[in-house]
Amino acid sequence: MQVLKMIKDLINTVFKLTLKVLFVNILSLYVAHAQDRPKACLVAPSGFILKGDLDVKAHTCTSPSNPNQYLSPSFRQNGAIPFPSGVEYIFDFNNNIDITKAGYAAEVASFNGTTFTARKLMAPGVQWIMQIADVGGQKYISCRKAEIIRTDPPVASIYTCNGSSVVLKIDKNDNNNHDEYKVTWGDGTDEVINVTANPLPLEKIHNYTGTLSQVSLTGFYIRRDTSVCSTNPATQTPKNIKRPILTSLNSQDGDVAQIKISNPIAGKEYTLQIAEDKGATYNWLDKAKSLDGTFSIAELDKSKKYCYRISALDFCDVPILSNVVCNLILISTLISSSATNISWTLPTSPSGTPQQLELLRGVEGCDSCLKPLSLFSNLDKIFKDQSLECSKLYNYQLVARYAVDVDGTKQYVTVTSEKIIVNPYDASVEIIPNGLIQASYPGNDDSMIRLILLDNSDGKKFTFFHKSADDIDFLEIGKTNTNSFTDIDIKANSGEYCYKYKVEDACGIVSEMSPEFCTLFLSYKGTTLNWTDFTFPNTIITSTPAEYTIESFDENIGAWLPQYKTNNLSKGVGLLIQDSNYPTIKFRILAQQFVDIPGFTNFSIPSYGNTIVEQNPSDVHWGSFLRWNNNCI
Repeated sequence: MQVLKMIKDLINTVFKLTLKVLFVNILSLYVAHAQDRPKACLVAPSGFILKGDLDVKAHTCTSPSNPNQYLSPSFRQNGAIPFPSGVEYIFDFNNNIDITKAGYAAEVASFNGTTFTARKLMAPGVQWIMQIADVGGQKYISCRKAEIIRTDPPVASIYTCNGSSVVLKIDKNDNNNHDEYKVTWGDGTDEVINVTANPLPLEKIHNYTGTLSQVSLTGFYIRRDTSVCSTNPATQTPKNIKRPILTSLNSQDGDVAQIKISNPIAGKEYTLQIAEDKGATYNWLDKAKSLDGTFSIAELDKSKKYCYRISALDFCDVPILSNVVCNLILISTLISSSATNISWTLPTSPSGTPQQLELLRGVEGCDSCLKPLSLFSNLDKIFKDQSLECSKLYNYQLVARYAVDVDGTKQYVTVTSEKIIVNPYDASVEIIPNGLIQASYPGNDDSMIRLILLDNSDGKKFTFFHKSADDIDFLEIGKTNTNSFTDIDIKANSGEYCYKYKVEDACGIVSEMSPEFCTLFLSYKGTTLNWTDFTFPNTIITSTPAEYTIESFDENIGAWLPQYKTNNLSKGVGLLIQDSNYPTIKFRILAQQFVDIPGFTNFSIPSYGNTIVEQNPSDVHWGSFLRWNNNCI
């Protein structure tokens, strides 16, 4: 009896321990699963009941070209709750979403007569979807997990050194998120690699008895011990180890440069070589060594432009060289205190037009002020920034991106210029007036000369000067904040008037005096009209010689009428005088010059000269007098 009792106690003890272990294991599984679920999907918040069910596809496979996919949850009628009057879905539900508060983002499900469903385009990844069903004012919630899986093909290095064996190397990076790989070696041999048992990065070597074959690598995704998505095979012909690709050159502070290569091989030593950029020939010198393909070098000669490349030994100890990447040079030329020209010289290598070109402007001391400036195209070599403020220090940096093919692999190379600083309030800047003055007598008024300044600078104030035939030098006649001015301090028939101007910018910097621009002056001798030349300074590009139109005033209709056009500076008007029936006759000249100014070609600049009046004796008819005079002659 004692022995039977001992056996019975032992059995009870073992049974209790087994139950305890089983319970602990079940609890551990539940806790692990619960940690994956949002809290509201485990314990219903106040006012909600955790009940009901929803249908949604657990796994959706996408292609690299179309990674985003629609998730379409629907209400599952399984008798757990009555049929609802309305259903909402919250996509990508998480612990930060509080459904007890108004304003949470939900998609209202549509009803097709038999069921409720919703549809939303989502990015790849794992997410929880919550269903909220309304039954007579009571809300029931249920959750399900859905995953959108990108089927990007794996990226691997497949190479050979001796021609009889192939090395397959799969790196750990964003392109290789698969759970399993199948290698088709091309000689009838396949090999399956489970990532759990063989974590990335991994390397496989396959020996061939004959000619090397193409190698294909297919990625698989495993969910609950089942393959749910597979990629298209990535097929490569085995090569010698690919040479390093220099993908980033960042110039800093004039004498510092940072250089990187893509996908460096772990444990491989790389050597940075540097040469002065003199065109096609380089005198390469070893500069630094690195085990991760990243270099930072200093004490460069700021007056020189450099090119860089990376050297390494392949697995057969044969030197291999990277592509060559050269500096990108950025230059600032301050035009005024509110404008600067930013120009650049693209790298010698990579050559050609970059696929992307971005000019960045920042403000010293302002981290949030960095912004790209709008370039016209990737062919641009200069940008005029006309939005500077005197109180700020600006910095500029240019980034050029090139697509290069290195041993059949397409890579992007990014070249970043040194950051340059621009101080708008630089007293050394020379403001050059670059416009022209249109000086003309208005319509029928000889008491003033109207000035219109066609200047594309960023001047804020303008000062005008004139000089008459009696003046020794130019005299200031007034200031204005606009591009026009009226000169009333004139004597119309005393001679031509010439004008100059100065520009003052937003920082108070005043320009030099502009070239002079003169009005047209008309005079006569006998029956011949003479006028001064209507020309512009050499800084203004004229398209054709000036054209002059002689106009006379018709007293009968009270209007000026054009009579002759000429490119000369004189014209006889005896016939006009002879045919006149008035004791006086008025003449004036309209000059037109065609110029090229920013934004316009062959732009017409008109100018009226002064008016002259010939007074006839009041007791003699002018036409009869001329005819009598001609008969006497």
